[in-house]
Amino acid sequence: MSDKPAFKSGYVSLVGWPNVGKSTLLNAILGTKLSIVSPRPQTTRESVLGILNWANTQMIFVDTPGWLKPQDTFQSFMKRAVLRAVYDDADVLAWVLEPRLLGEEEMTFGRMLLKPGKPVVAIINKSDRGAPAGGWGKMEEQIREAIGATATIIRLSALKGENVEMVKNKLANLLPESPAYFPTDQITDRWERFYVAELIREQLFLQYQEEVPHAAAVAVEEFVEQEGKKDHIKVVIYVETEGQLGIVVGNKGHAIKSLGQAAREEIELRIGRPVHLETSVKVHKNWRKDADFLRKVQSNYPEGLS
Repeated sequence: MSDKPAFKSGYVSLVGWPNVGKSTLLNAILGTKLSIVSPRPQTTRESVLGILNWANTQMIFVDTPGWLKPQDTFQSFMKRAVLRAVYDDADVLAWVLEPRLLGEEEMTFGRMLLKPGKPVVAIINKSDRGAPAGGWGKMEEQIREAIGATATIIRLSALKGENVEMVKNKLANLLPESPAYFPTDQITDRWERFYVAELIREQLFLQYQEEVPHAAAVAVEEFVEQEGKKDHIKVVIYVETEGQLGIVVGNKGHAIKSLGQAAREEIELRIGRPVHLETSVKVHKNWRKDADFLRKVQSNYPEGLS
């Protein structure tokens, strides 16, 4: 009989309000940049899967969009992605919060996490900023009111790497015994085209203001690997108005040139080889309400999107 510990494998869904640092936490856990981040809420649009092979365990993290009340077809999809991660995908739910007292909507969201009957761990990110108004005790009391008196609550700073190992240990202990779902050298189930589009979206959030990043969709039209030459990548950025197009392009094309250069450097760093990036901008009015368009430009929209 072997004394070797049983192998554990399973899915951990990172869920919570927009801009609480779910993507930053995923990157800290994996020790590499997988999800794009920015100071703006709703940077993450689709669930991103990251795989950690660690301590006789394969943890498969699902980084979800922030929870919101849908205002259009696009946001309805994002909400469904969260619900899928909570009810269908997860073996464990990691409820990511930031140091502030919970409003009634967030309390309701926490109570919803109990419905699938899966373990829930509350992770208070950005704890290096200090205690919320009313103190840690009040916030933790609210969390326990939402998800149970015996709830596990961990404070951490994903940005500074504080208590990340503690989170990994706790989540690993909650996973079921199971063989690995993915090869142990794999860190995601996404292909390179997805990350090209994501890295360009990241630059939109970093370089532009107001509504422009949220009104922009990125479609990779060509991705050609060329042995002995730079990969050729052709990308179209879709916006909703002519005014937004003018902002993205900028005076004499300077803004889109700056975006393309920064994105190309990030893409080359990610895929480990040189690329030629061709970027253009087009208008597609009200694309966030156009289900057919969303199916074309998004990588994993379900067939039932309407």
